[in-house]
Amino acid sequence: MATYLVTCATGKQGAATVKHLLAAGAKVHAVVRDPEKDTAQALKKQGVVLFQGDNENYDVFREAAKGCKGLFLVPLPFNKEAEVRQARVVVQASIEAGVETVVVSTAFWTGDREKWDDEENKKEGLAVYYESKAAVESEVRQPSLKSWTILRPGWFHTNYLLPETDLYYPGMREKGELMHSLNEGVAIAHIDVDDIGKFAAAALLDPEKFGGHEIELGCQNLTPEDTAKALSKASGREVKARKRTPEEVVEAAKKVGVQRFQLWANRQFLELDGQALQDKYGIRLTTFEEYLEREKDVVLATLSLTTRDQ
Repeated sequence: MATYLVTCATGKQGAATVKHLLAAGAKVHAVVRDPEKDTAQALKKQGVVLFQGDNENYDVFREAAKGCKGLFLVPLPFNKEAEVRQARVVVQASIEAGVETVVVSTAFWTGDREKWDDEENKKEGLAVYYESKAAVESEVRQPSLKSWTILRPGWFHTNYLLPETDLYYPGMREKGELMHSLNEGVAIAHIDVDDIGKFAAAALLDPEKFGGHEIELGCQNLTPEDTAKALSKASGREVKARKRTPEEVVEAAKKVGVQRFQLWANRQFLELDGQALQDKYGIRLTTFEEYLEREKDVVLATLSLTTRDQ
């Protein structure tokens, strides 16, 4: 079985991809900042070969990519210049080492510039985010590669649970309120990170099937009311969705950066056809309810009534 190089292997998308590659019998190389960390050691115990470095280290990636057939790239979103520079370093070093296939994960709707390149998104900073993602995708479309695949995942299920929930939905653990800025009836495409790993592994293992494909990843289109209901059922604690007032929207803009995606969704249709995606590729997607059941312990830790006193 072939060997594949996975970036950010200790992160959620990278770890999910490693999991599915190993399950298929493949070998995996990974570049990590600190090989002694528990997350890195867990990879090593699974048979992953570790190389110490980061996404700026051309020589490290060239060495790590030797003998690898494909690369899974998860760009780190520090800023546009750094993200694009790191993508270029990793891709070019991997190509020099002999990698033939690259799969990259960016963000949903990156390929539809008309959706995100507007004055409001420029003002809110979202246009810069997407400019960076689009530039990363351009780095992957290399003529010297035999194949490349672009994955564009939607809103992560993990955003609702620890450790992300306080960033995306501050106050939900303490008050049982899922605060949002979406208009009534507006839904956003959601995806399980494990399903991103399924698609990434499948694209690496079968480049003839996936090569040249730019795939929007979303299972369900969910409103805040939908997710609050599912969280309530899974946790046994009532969670209510509440839309921010205009004044709260202004205040949240200073502290809750992800609100800009919700304001964008009020202006643009951000839903995806999950059933069509499953039918086309034969890969079953995980619903939000199934995800919460699988992560029951994290759900309870996130929404335990004791969190009110924390």
